[in-house]
Amino acid sequence: MLATLVSATLHGIAGRLVRVEVDVAPGLPGFTIVGLPDAALSEARERVRGALRNAGYHHPPRRITVNLAPAELRKTGASLDLAIAVGILLGSEQLRVAPGRVALIGELGLGGEVRAVPGMLPMGLALVAAGIRRALVPAAAIDEARLVPGLDATGVRTLAEAAEAVRSPRARRPAPVPLPRADGLGAGGSETVIAGRERGERPGDAGVVDLADVRGQALARRALEISLAGAHAMLLIGPPGAGKTLLARTIPGLLPDLDDDAALAATIVASAAGSGPIRSLVRRPPVRSPHHTVSYAGMIGGGPRLSPGEVTLADQGVLVCDELPEFGRDVLEALRQPLEDGSVSVVRVGRASTFPARFVFVAAMNPCPCGMSGSADTPCTCPARVPERYRRRISGPLRDRIDLWVAVDRVPPAVLVSGPVPESSAVVAARIAAARERQRRRSGDVPNARIHGRRLRTVCGLGSEEAARAIQLAVRERLSGRGTERLLSVARTIADLEGEDAVTVDHLDEAARFRQPAERSVDVSLAS
Repeated sequence: MLATLVSATLHGIAGRLVRVEVDVAPGLPGFTIVGLPDAALSEARERVRGALRNAGYHHPPRRITVNLAPAELRKTGASLDLAIAVGILLGSEQLRVAPGRVALIGELGLGGEVRAVPGMLPMGLALVAAGIRRALVPAAAIDEARLVPGLDATGVRTLAEAAEAVRSPRARRPAPVPLPRADGLGAGGSETVIAGRERGERPGDAGVVDLADVRGQALARRALEISLAGAHAMLLIGPPGAGKTLLARTIPGLLPDLDDDAALAATIVASAAGSGPIRSLVRRPPVRSPHHTVSYAGMIGGGPRLSPGEVTLADQGVLVCDELPEFGRDVLEALRQPLEDGSVSVVRVGRASTFPARFVFVAAMNPCPCGMSGSADTPCTCPARVPERYRRRISGPLRDRIDLWVAVDRVPPAVLVSGPVPESSAVVAARIAAARERQRRRSGDVPNARIHGRRLRTVCGLGSEEAARAIQLAVRERLSGRGTERLLSVARTIADLEGEDAVTVDHLDEAARFRQPAERSVDVSLAS
């Protein structure tokens, strides 16, 4: 007997509808799954066999063929287990009621329990887009499934509960299992992951530093404020111990909460990455800090399942890259596309996917391997030309995409011990939030760093004096066309931080102080 059910699987970070066709026919006992299953899905044969037996059903000694349509789409993961098992029950007439237009999603344990799978939110969105309004999902993922508008989700703990829900669709629905609290998004491959859900991370939480604790470094503090306000890429250059990492740890406390659209986008990525139980939209922007040993696929995305990389996990948030020259050359060059377009395309044999990558790029580096090149008090111990080769690991095209270049010198002990207390994160965060709100009212969801061409010139509102000054600065600093536009966009962000409607000469001059001339070495910024 043939049974056809509806389920879903993940393709990158998008959900895809899958029709599970189960044929239980006379013949020699066998269990075949066709339709391009991956290794995890091929192993569903053993999981389903054990789940059926331990849930009180029997595995029919017949020829079982499972077809996963569409056949040309590669299916990954264990989200189809529940649909396959219920299909066998229907095909062997142990369950005699057709499920109708209800989707079944979940992994099966050998004891018959239904377990949560990554990507419940994007899979639910795919079901609703296809007109499927009802779904049976793992009880542990019911809160995530109910985030999908228009989806009537029922949580089930076991295969027996799922069969009963199919048999009696109007019966009382099982209550979801209480979920443990989760403190952050725990996707692997990152040295430091700072992200939040309901509570979010603020100054005072573990690993989050208040900006008031960063003494000195007025220029770096200002650059960080501009960077986060307008989504501009920033590079901090200085010797070890100057405070580069400390500044990066203040970032979570400076970011405003995400609006509804951005929160939904961030939650979809977190769900597809398998970042633990999700009970509500992710309101705090993610802050990712991958180690410099991260692979190309770990940074950009890919692998057997086309999994999202760090640039996508940082979508709607911040990507922090410490020790930038130590990253692999292919990894650094791959950052060009997401920095420019806000997305990254991953192509593999027979598969392709485009991932969102709208993040603020904050990087740090030492000026040389020993870290003391250009220092006034400690001599550099590197051999001749080694500092220059070290800095040249950052290619010209990548340099041109970095808006803010900041020299970070060591802070004198007197300032650290008894210097004045600078502004706190709360004060600076309020200015950043106000500047972002001005951008939102003017340009929608597009930050200043992603505005180009005629639109950029329009929002800058340059008068004749300001236009002449912008040209003068671009010629003096030998900026490329992209560099000139980025000079204007940084000036626009500075004006937003000051509540000004138009860019002035002072805004342009401040923006130019943060530019790295394309034809000069990093030493110029260190000396400035």
